[in-house]
Parts: sequence; C-alpha cells; structure tokens
Amino acid sequence: MKTKMAFSLALIALLLASCNLGAGAPAPREVSPTHAQPAIAAAGHQSASHAGSTALPPSAFTPTSNVAISIDPATRYQTFSGFGASFRAFDGPFSKLDDPTGPDFTTATEEQRRGIAEILYHQLGLARTRFFPDFFEPANDNTDPFSFNASAYDWKEVDQLTEFSALGKTLGLETPWLSFSMDQGHTQAWLRKPGSCALDPAMLDEDVEWILAAALHFRDAGQDLPYLTINNEPDLCPPGHKIEIPDYVTIVKRLGARLGDEGLGTQLVITDGWIPQNTLLYARAVLADPEARQYVGAIATHAYADGYDDPATVLNNSAQGNPPHAAVEVRSQLRELAAQYNLPVWITEICYCTPRSSEFSEFELIRARLNHLHDELTLGNASAFDVMNLYNIRRPGVYDELVEVAYRPDGSMESYRVSTYGQLIGQYALAIPPGSVRLKAESSDARVRTLAFVRPDGKQVVIALNNNPTAVQATLNTPVTFSTLVSREGAILQSAPDTSATLTLPPSSVTTLVEK
Repeated sequence: MKTKMAFSLALIALLLASCNLGAGAPAPREVSPTHAQPAIAAAGHQSASHAGSTALPPSAFTPTSNVAISIDPATRYQTFSGFGASFRAFDGPFSKLDDPTGPDFTTATEEQRRGIAEILYHQLGLARTRFFPDFFEPANDNTDPFSFNASAYDWKEVDQLTEFSALGKTLGLETPWLSFSMDQGHTQAWLRKPGSCALDPAMLDEDVEWILAAALHFRDAGQDLPYLTINNEPDLCPPGHKIEIPDYVTIVKRLGARLGDEGLGTQLVITDGWIPQNTLLYARAVLADPEARQYVGAIATHAYADGYDDPATVLNNSAQGNPPHAAVEVRSQLRELAAQYNLPVWITEICYCTPRSSEFSEFELIRARLNHLHDELTLGNASAFDVMNLYNIRRPGVYDELVEVAYRPDGSMESYRVSTYGQLIGQYALAIPPGSVRLKAESSDARVRTLAFVRPDGKQVVIALNNNPTAVQATLNTPVTFSTLVSREGAILQSAPDTSATLTLPPSSVTTLVEK
C-alpha cells in the first residue's frame, strides 16, 4: 500500500490548488499553512488556519455539556479501502444539466490534468475512482457476440480514462474500476429495447461482449482492472428495471466466465444500484447462484433512499443520533449478506444532485453528508465511500465536486481549485487510509457521532462529529496522545492543541485525532 504524503505538504498543496492554477484562476480559498505538526499519513496532522475564517466569540467555545468517548481497540469491524468518486473525460461533451449556458465541449491541458490528479490522490488521499467507458461502440460491431470486429470500435474517449488511471496510480490511486451506462446515449441504443432505457433481453451476450471489450482495452493499455460492474443503476428504468434480475444473474455468469477465459482476474461488483433496497434483491439472487457467486468481489449500492439525498432529513434524524429505521434495517441486511459471503460493502454514489434550499450553507450541506458517511460506516460496515464527482463546475446548493473547475466560453479549462467538500473528505481520507480497521467507538451524547480506526501503521484515529449547536467538552478513555485538526463553518482544517484525555469540540464541527 502506498503511504499518503505528509499532511504538512498536503495543506501547502491545498493552498496552491486554491490559488492560481491556470490563467484567470479564482482568488485563493482560505487555506494557509501555520505551525507544523506530524504528518497525517505517517503520524498525525499538520495545522492549518483559514484566511477569512469566521470568528466566533469566546463564549461559543465554552462547553455547555460533557461527553464521554469510549474506544475499544479489541472490538474490530470492517477494513476500510478508501474514499473515491467518479471521473468523466476532460475532453468531452459538457453536461447542460449542470449549466444550460455552459460550453458544448470541454478541454483541459496535460498540466491541468496532472494538477487535478495530484490534488485528488496525492493531497486529498483518495484511493478509488469509478470510470465510465462510453461512446466506444456506436453500433453493434457484428452479429456474433463471440467475435470482435476491431474496426468497429472507437477508443478515443476511453483512452482518456486509461491515461488518467495510469497517472492516478503514480499518485496514490489504488482501486480503479469500471461502471457502464448502456441505458444512456445514442451510441448504446443498439443494446436497448426500442424507445426504452432497458436492456433488450435478446442482447445479453452482446452486452457481455460490449463490457468485455472495454476491460480488454484497459488491459491492453496496461491498466488491469481489479473490479468492474455490469451497469450503473440496473434497478432504475421507470417504471421498471434496466436489467431484470434473472437477466442480471445470467450476465454475471457469462461475463465472469469470459473474463476468466481472457486471463483477466477482474471481479464483479454487484450491483452499483440506485437504492440499497433494490441492490439487496439483486445481490441475493446473484449470491444464491453458486456459478454466479464465484465471480463476485464486492456488493455496491448508491444511497438515493431513506433521505440521504435530502440534507434536512439527515440533519433532523441521523445528526441527532436517530437514523431512519428503514436505513438501519436495509443496511443491516446488506451487512449480513456481505458477511455471509465474506464480501465488502461499498457505497459508490451519492449526491444532492439539484440545488437545495438557501437555508443550508455549504458547510451544513457537507455536515449532512458526513453524518450520512457515519451511518454507512457504522450501520452497514461499508468498506468504501465514493461521492459523486472528482471534479466539476461549482454548483451553488449542490457542491458535489471535490475539485471545482471553471471553463472559458470556448470550453477550455480556465482554472481549478479544491472545494470545501474536497477539503472535508480529505480530512477523513488522509486520517484513515486504505487498510485501516474500524474499532468500536461510543459516545455518551448521540449528537456527538464518533468513529475510531487503527491504521496500517498501528496508530489510532478518532473522528468526532459534533452536531450540537454549542461546544462540548469531550473526555477520551484512551491514554494515547493525539494531534488535532478541526473544521467548522467558516474555518476549515484548523489545528488545535495536542490532546490525550480531554478536548473541546466546537459547535457543529468535525474533529480528527491522529495518534502521534
């Protein structure tokens, strides 16, 4: 496993990422390094204060209550494989859903591509990326799904994916994997029922060939894939499914066999589904079939149910220590199913997707997402957590991008910078690198939501998400000395004194403690 860089360098890099990166870059965003502390990847945190941080009166930091945090290193749960998000090609069509006035087509320089990759994998500590191969078979290559017609494929856009995967691996990317969108675009229409987003059942073997062609192209580009899935959200094609469950099981068996015949060790992820309730149905069917089961490497779901795409619901329920019953129930079932077959559970997509009410600040939207993250790690024993976009334009009220980019009218990338969301996900990702094992952690206040891990280097990490509107005094039961990093509204990635027993958790804040 590649050790992540020292957090002292990470924070300096975040400052650079927030400054002039390309002509006409936006003004710097908050981060400026101060006195150094040990590295988050190897020992602890480096401090940071934010220019323009929102000043709170001293009284705001006076604890109004006490909370006991108990860590039990002997009780261990899942091994975490990291944080990630989805990548789209730099040179390609711009989504008018994000901005109807945006350019039709976007481009980025090699320098900009590398700069964004360095932020994501080297500075923020991401370890995972979901790639979507698209547009490579605009029409069926031939009528024989067991014979490739090489001249029918166009790999221009996919080559951007293999190149970014190769670049990412030099910077810390550990788990590149593929998902597919048979249901979208005119270039995949030949696989679908006429006028529908659903797979034509007569095209199962052609669908297998289509997926296999992409996997082989990645291999030929030197990018062997540890995992891939059959289709993004196979359970979503109103009023039904994109791929019916029996057909999905058949595809798993046929694709798994053909991957093996080609000498690929790629395992299948089931199902990258829209909601956990549907993912559970598909996963049960696949895993109940011994032939299909042998090809499965992970259970994965999106989280567009139980209120996790609504910040108000999350802040009024989970953040108060009361996650929705339906969320608890389905995640318990997924956790048990995964444990039965010794498989990890991944959360592979979540976003707000459309602008939310102005009543929520950017930080409050992110705090809601961090509470969702807490639920996935503790209720479902999730081993990976992937957000929506590695990079995108800044979208007020959405903020689902880890790196914010801006384009000129001609579509060329003008600038890029790390987002506040990226900083907060990075605060978690650098503290708990892949291979970290979750420990039992309890809090006497349900609104102070606590996680604990032991990292591959043996150091303990404690993360305390204080959802109280006031400061609280926290007492830990461990004799370990920790370096401390705190983020709150208007003041992201700020250092606090080292602690070994007690500390103050500011109102509505997240605090990461890394053993020194």
